Amino acid sequence: MKTAAGPRPRFAALLMLAACLASAATAQSPPQDPFAPSNTGLRQIAEIMGRLAKTMGDIPPNVDRIALTQVKVDPKDFSPGMSRYIQAQIEEVFRKEGRRTVVTAPELRTFRVVATDSTFKFSNTLPSMEDLWRLGDKLRVDGYIEGSCSKSSDNDVILNLKVFRHRTGEIVWSASFVAGPNEKKPDIWNLDWSASANLRRFPIRQSILPSPDSVNALTGKARLDTLSDLALTEYGVEGSVSEVVTPDKFLLFSVSLGYGLATGGGGPDSLNVNFNIQMVKFGIEMLGIFFRKSNPDLGYWLGTYVGYQEFIPFFNRGHLSALSVGYKSRVSRHFTLGGGVLFLPLNNKLKGLGADQDRFLTLEPVAYELTYLHYTF
Repeated sequence: MKTAAGPRPRFAALLMLAACLASAATAQSPPQDPFAPSNTGLRQIAEIMGRLAKTMGDIPPNVDRIALTQVKVDPKDFSPGMSRYIQAQIEEVFRKEGRRTVVTAPELRTFRVVATDSTFKFSNTLPSMEDLWRLGDKLRVDGYIEGSCSKSSDNDVILNLKVFRHRTGEIVWSASFVAGPNEKKPDIWNLDWSASANLRRFPIRQSILPSPDSVNALTGKARLDTLSDLALTEYGVEGSVSEVVTPDKFLLFSVSLGYGLATGGGGPDSLNVNFNIQMVKFGIEMLGIFFRKSNPDLGYWLGTYVGYQEFIPFFNRGHLSALSVGYKSRVSRHFTLGGGVLFLPLNNKLKGLGADQDRFLTLEPVAYELTYLHYTF
């Protein structure tokens, strides 16, 4: 007796074939990297503008009013619309991030395309540098911006810019930027790296310390003295990384890690009180700036910070948990000073281990800190 072949085996085979094709298509379409360079150059230009913003502090402060004369481009690399976009981005960075006054005039005609056989550029139509001088006096500018933008065969975007004084032609600032696959270190995050030296003072509410000058005749051990006028002075070094939270750079978040050596001192002159405690410190901090300089790349006059710090001592039982509040002033582009108060509401007790097992410290709930050397790279 003959059995007719049903449609089920054929249907199953079609399903298997469709599944194989779907998996092959998935394998051939890897997820796109959002930071990978694009053929249009938009991602590279965005990366370059972020770096350009970081260099605004290198322009002399007395170059405040500027005008863009030309940005040379190659028509093989960028369309006229893309070139206008590059120029607008440059003007926006100088105006917003550099806090410069960017001016223009009909005589500059920076949006006019001048084409040759191989290139076109946005340029003014002034025939000579002398006319630029006269126009600079008319616009009361302190300098002109001039640059060029090109793209390599590997989709690397290269931007060269310079600022020169309109009367003397003196170049007061210049920079070159590269973004693309041949870039060595792409800037994915806008981070600031710092190193600092700190001084902290922890008053001691009560301490129980072995007295080396007095021995118990029964036990043969040093007698324990109870003192309340001692203090721990910690000398620390630490590194931190911070990032701007808001676009206007009024709020910064930072994470720090450091090492400190705390020395105990104080007490009556008749007692020889001398002990050291090594500590590892971890902290997070939020800084708000409310008196800023005209150019934020040169720092700020005054800001207040709120943070949390954890001090973990070596060869001691217990740790110190502190909430910090204080003020900071970034007096220059690289150096910052600061000071504040530490509150220890919970963990404020330390007990020694090993040879110092009889030592017991209870700290006051309020301590003090001073940042006397903070360098931002």
